[in-house]
Amino acid sequence: MQRESLHCGELIKRLNDILGRCSNEELRADDMTSSQVKMLMMINETKDECITLKELEKHFGVAQATIAGTAARLEKKGMIESFYDPSDKRVKHVRITDKGRTMCVHAGKAMHDKEKWFLSSLSADEKEELHRLLQKVYDDVNNCERKCKKC
Repeated sequence: MQRESLHCGELIKRLNDILGRCSNEELRADDMTSSQVKMLMMINETKDECITLKELEKHFGVAQATIAGTAARLEKKGMIESFYDPSDKRVKHVRITDKGRTMCVHAGKAMHDKEKWFLSSLSADEKEELHRLLQKVYDDVNNCERKCKKC
């Protein structure tokens, strides 16, 4: 059977899909999804481990309803707590809990292990070069996308 030749965008998408499926399969045992873990890790990395839903919306580039739903599920699981801004009741904040911090440590290790597996066929130099090239493309596309949104 001849090897399929795919363009870069399709390769990136398929690799992301594989990683997503693997991550979700592993996280199922913890009753979590990769989207929930990404949000949890983002909250964990912010100043005071607290952020508004609007800031999460902007960071992830998804609709308010998506962020609100994910946050509600994380709160129900005890991973975060939410509260309204005392000076503006329209602004909702979320803060990570001890249980959420523990999940971040667990998920972070799993992500590290998964990336190690994912890149195992590359030499150290190839890994470094791949990361450099992906970062270069990402930075350029991200910068262009921001400019386009301002138009």
